[in-house]
Amino acid sequence: MTRIYLLYSLLIITLITSCKAQNNNLKQDTMKTFDIETFEKNKIGNEYNTILKDSTVVKQRKMQFDYYEIIKPKNSYFQTRNRYYSNGKLKSTVQDFPNDFLAGVMKEYDQQGNLIKETDYDKPYKFTFKDVLKVIKKRGIDMNGYYFELGRNVVDGKPVWSIIWEKEDKSSLQIIGINGITGKVFLENDKDYPNEE
Repeated sequence: MTRIYLLYSLLIITLITSCKAQNNNLKQDTMKTFDIETFEKNKIGNEYNTILKDSTVVKQRKMQFDYYEIIKPKNSYFQTRNRYYSNGKLKSTVQDFPNDFLAGVMKEYDQQGNLIKETDYDKPYKFTFKDVLKVIKKRGIDMNGYYFELGRNVVDGKPVWSIIWEKEDKSSLQIIGINGITGKVFLENDKDYPNEE
């Protein structure tokens, strides 16, 4: 009986020690803040733009009640959009495919830095961005083309992707719609060029 008690005590001590060790290894979630001093020192008008050593482009702007920042790493399809309170604390952060759609998890914070809301923009899409890239590559679509657009939306409760690009013969634009769950192309049409007046 003493031996069982000794083993039991040893097990409890080991568990407590390992839990403490795990807690000590947890990284503190440091809140990103806006460097108001650097912004004020370098701004032109209400904007400060810079390129970091790794070629990441950072664009910052002072709005009426807060600060806005776009961070675009080199060779990345996505950029990060951050909004900050006037005191420099992070208000929200989300990734986007420039000018077309939000991606990943948007996190929103109160003025004390507490996480108050998370919205997962990727959740409805079982046919992922990486899957769409394969379609784009397979069809030889130029993502840098002037008329290229990649969008996504939930239509009638169903997630869909849309891709618009200029046809090789430049006779019109091409549009395809892709089911965001199955990846099945459900729409494929020509589209007139937009009026540019």
